[in-house]
Amino acid sequence: MTKEVKRKTPDKSMKTLGVTNVPAVAAAKADNKNTNAEIPTLLHGKPLNRMNDVFAKFIFANEKRKDLTLDLINSVFEFEGTKEIVDFDFRDRELDPESEEGKTVVLDVTGRSSDNTLVNVEIQLHKVDGMEKRMLYYWSRLYSKRLETSEDYTTLNRTVVISILAYKLFDRKLWAHYHSSFAILNTKDVSQKLTDDLELHVVELPKLQKKAASEMTRLERWLAYLSPRTTDDERRQLAMTDTAIETALEAEKVFLADPDYMTAYERREKIMRDNAAMKAAAIKDGLAKGMAKGMAEGRLAEQKDLILKWHHQGKSDAFIAELLSKTEAEVTAIIQQSESETD
Repeated sequence: MTKEVKRKTPDKSMKTLGVTNVPAVAAAKADNKNTNAEIPTLLHGKPLNRMNDVFAKFIFANEKRKDLTLDLINSVFEFEGTKEIVDFDFRDRELDPESEEGKTVVLDVTGRSSDNTLVNVEIQLHKVDGMEKRMLYYWSRLYSKRLETSEDYTTLNRTVVISILAYKLFDRKLWAHYHSSFAILNTKDVSQKLTDDLELHVVELPKLQKKAASEMTRLERWLAYLSPRTTDDERRQLAMTDTAIETALEAEKVFLADPDYMTAYERREKIMRDNAAMKAAAIKDGLAKGMAKGMAEGRLAEQKDLILKWHHQGKSDAFIAELLSKTEAEVTAIIQQSESETD
């Protein structure tokens, strides 16, 4: 355990963690001698997208910066008042491999703490149908994989899934707050929990309300850091309050100065833009087809009314067919169907 470092502004989060972010800052500076130089966070005139998976993995899925991952995880635990963790080892997780073109998960890391708590953190970019069941399914996969052959059930331990969503999952009328926490409770007495092993957290980024950095919780500071609505000036204010955010901003300079990372970042941005454009085109095409179908159905309904009107006036099927450019058989079928429906 490294020596605790005092924050610029007192913050219980670092005392709870008992770790320092100084090594991560030092590593960032060692990676790039010009790290102290001002590197703009504008790329081709656009702000740095911190929800880009290449960037998110650089910040949160890197062994040299695992203190940041730990701080993010514990910011969720701290908010809920659940047990925090003091160490984190990254583990491979390929439960749901996705193609680069169809990827909706920005970050997906799993780690185990020194007390054997297993934590999975994911940042979900686009809405997924059945997200609630998806979370439960992945929790069950993680939990069941912990039980080795010949081991008994007592070896199972706390397993946590944290999903940070870039969209609203729950209607504001049902749940207006940005953070939800789920467990297995006794419906007769919700204060009684079946086990601490199941813990699901949902964080909805769009529900985060803007406020001064000094008034934010540790989790709110991380969400504000990630949010595209936050300006660079506001992030600098966050860094003055929170050394973990300061470390992340220092790491950004290393990321922006590395041509390999930037190439991968730009590729992901292009793929996301192309996917958005294709989705918009598909929606537009679907609307056009829907309108055309509606107009066609409207014309058919209008023609049916005319056929029945003229039929009741004693006009022949052949005469009606000629007026409406239809076959006599089609006119006869419409008349017979109408008569059978009224019987």
